[in-house]
Amino acid sequence: MTNSAEDLRLWDAAASAYAGHVDGPADTFYRRVSGFLWDRLGVVQGLDVLDLGCGHGWLAEEMRRAGARVAGIDGSAALLAEARSHYPAIDFEQYDLTRGLPRPLRQYDRIVAHMVLMDIPTLDRLLADVAAALRPGGVFVFSILHPAFFSRAIVDEAPDGERYRKVTGYLEHETRWIESFGGHHHYHRPLSWYVERLVRCGLAITGLHEPPALPGADIPETHWTDYQKWFSTIPTMLALSASPFEPFPSPLRRTLG
Repeated sequence: MTNSAEDLRLWDAAASAYAGHVDGPADTFYRRVSGFLWDRLGVVQGLDVLDLGCGHGWLAEEMRRAGARVAGIDGSAALLAEARSHYPAIDFEQYDLTRGLPRPLRQYDRIVAHMVLMDIPTLDRLLADVAAALRPGGVFVFSILHPAFFSRAIVDEAPDGERYRKVTGYLEHETRWIESFGGHHHYHRPLSWYVERLVRCGLAITGLHEPPALPGADIPETHWTDYQKWFSTIPTMLALSASPFEPFPSPLRRTLG
């Protein structure tokens, strides 16, 4: 386990490379999850939305253009400098997310965390604050690298001629090193950990999405190679949506009793 100061130093160093790649044509992660994300967000016109781990602010700007009142929070000063320079209409705040939210009593209709939770060393306080910050009927939607299949070795010369992903140690919590954008830490947690923590915080899972992996270039599926077709069948990211628990209506409670 590393500490948040080290992680934030690495993200400050990676800021320029990250901002130059993420949200661009090669950003397959957003291409994969955007449909699910916006379906779960719904119409955001006039809603209060928090972009959690907003980075250089591009997704916050997308939601602002859709009519939301958006705030963005991130721990990286360098990424927030990029955000503020490009999107001055949005309120961005620097805060170490391992400490939770800076003002957990502030209420939001939607909270989004796109490709960030697996980069934070501790999440318990943050998830509790997210649950507390959601208004009744609010939605928390997040995407992460797939705990089961991301960064797993590809077995390309199996005896039967098939390709496989080799999955080992799935249930173990691990800190891994990812080379992307100059290098940063990845905190592996099994999917059950995320589900259990959300439920413990009073959030009910309302959706789960495992999109197919896509080629780096946005090309028609009819032009994919055999390898790209195989690669797409094992998801390397997933997205979840959750909302505050609502009490059972009285007739249902009586039936269950």
